[in-house]
Amino acid sequence: MLRITYNTISSILRKAGINYEIIFVNDGSKDKTWNEIQNLCKKFNDVEGVNFSRNFGKESAVSADLANAIGDCVAVMDCDLQHPPETLIEMYNKWFEGY
Repeated sequence: MLRITYNTISSILRKAGINYEIIFVNDGSKDKTWNEIQNLCKKFNDVEGVNFSRNFGKESAVSADLANAIGDCVAVMDCDLQHPPETLIEMYNKWFEGY
């Protein structure tokens, strides 16, 4: 799902002309999640990864994500794409309007 998430979000933001970074947090997964994050980091300059030694919960993952972000505007999304990534453009534009 990580590669699909990266491809989807980066494509939407690139088309909109928005500079971005994508930070994936591995919250203690025991599968190959961290390996895939590392592969994405090596392949794409706009990807960063954070690896937890165990599951600390969503709040800690979001906090790590925010702590590692370098941009002025941050959106938090789950990797399953249940929230439509197209709304990032609308939220970004609203941010410029002062929301």
